[in-house]
Formats: sequence, C-alpha cells, structure tokens
Amino acid sequence: MLDVVHEQPTEGLSPPDLSVFEEARRITDSRLGTTVWKRLFIAHYIYRGSVLLGLSLARLGVTPNALTYTSLGLAAGAGLAIGFGHFQLAALVIIASGICDILDGVVARASGRISRYGALLDSSVDRLSDGLPLLGMIVVYSAQSWIAVIPAAAMLAGLAVSYVRARAESLGASLPPLFMRRSERLVILVLSLLFAPISLGIGIPSPFLLLGVSAMGMLAIVGTVFALRAARTELDAVGE
Repeated sequence: MLDVVHEQPTEGLSPPDLSVFEEARRITDSRLGTTVWKRLFIAHYIYRGSVLLGLSLARLGVTPNALTYTSLGLAAGAGLAIGFGHFQLAALVIIASGICDILDGVVARASGRISRYGALLDSSVDRLSDGLPLLGMIVVYSAQSWIAVIPAAAMLAGLAVSYVRARAESLGASLPPLFMRRSERLVILVLSLLFAPISLGIGIPSPFLLLGVSAMGMLAIVGTVFALRAARTELDAVGE
C-alpha cells in the first residue's frame, strides 16, 4: 500500500540478537519515515502488525510472489464486488489486498528472495490492482452517461502520479515524501466505499462514492503536478 516492493535490498533482516518485535519496529520506522504517514501512530501500529505477520509467513515458507498474485486476485474480486453493488464488501477486500501488498515485501526480504524481476512484477501488479476497483465503478455508473468519466479520470490520475515518481527515481531523482501515493489513494477509496450505501435522494447512485472518487482523482492530479515540480528540481540539480 505504501509502494513497498519486495525487491528493494535496503531492508534486510537485522542481526539475530534483535527480537522479532524490534525487527518489526525497525522496518516500520524505516519504511514510514519517508512517507506522509511518519507522524501518524496508528499507521505505525498497523504497518508493524503487517510486518510481524510477514516475518511469520516467511518462516512458514510462503513465497512473496504468491502474496503478490493474491493481492491482484483480491483487487479483481473487489472490482467485481463493486460492479455488483457490494461496496462495503469491496472495501474489506481492498484492505486485504493492500495487506498482501505489504506482506510480499516483508516476506521477500526475510526469505532473501529479492530480485529485479520481482520489483517489476510487484510494480506491475500494483498498477493493475489500482485500476480494477475503479473499473468496477465505471460499470456502476455506465448507465449515468458522462458520470462514468469520473472514475475513469481518477484511474488515469492515479496511474500518472505513480508513473511520474517511478520514472523520476529511475532517472536519478530522489523525491521527498509527496502525498497521493498508493496508500493515500487506497485510504480515500476504502472510505468512499464504506459510505457508498448512503443515498441522498438526488438521483445519482451512491453519491458519496462518486464524491470520494472525484476528490481522489483531483488530489492525484495535484500530486502529479507536485511530483513533476519536485522531480524537475532534483533532475536539474543532478544535471549540474
């Protein structure tokens, strides 16, 4: 959820004299320390719990790619649930998908299965997992004419902010912890789905869902602009 890929070699297991809880705290502080969640204690507790689970799964022999594919399967299931109008169920499935996305990185580092292909697979699956729930929303609003454009635009905006960050970093830029990364988008999406069943009697199905997705799309566009500006500053400095 936090763009944690299971192939980054910077998070290797610490020496064996550290307890598993200290190891989980170290990894959590390292990963969240470069995001907008670094000062939110509940985010640290949730992520630390996921890390503890990931370390346990690694010891049981679970592979990181199995978790990556599970994350994709759950995202597809969430898209289907949304398409059939089961919004709150879809919110829970998206949460499960995001947890699997965290776990695959922890398991890869704990089991020593870090690879460049794994990084590519993880990033590719993340983009698909981002789009599948929004594809379900396009189906929901397809009978409402132009309204279906809103989740489609939000999908494109989410892809844009992820691409700009990934491409900038591949060119040598080190971007600051900007907002509207994958984790922030998923939080907005889950909250929108949880409130989706509320009807305001205005003739538009699930207005809170539409409002949340609209906000997510607009914020993602703003996040893309900020990422581009930060990348330009960094790349100009590198070029010098």
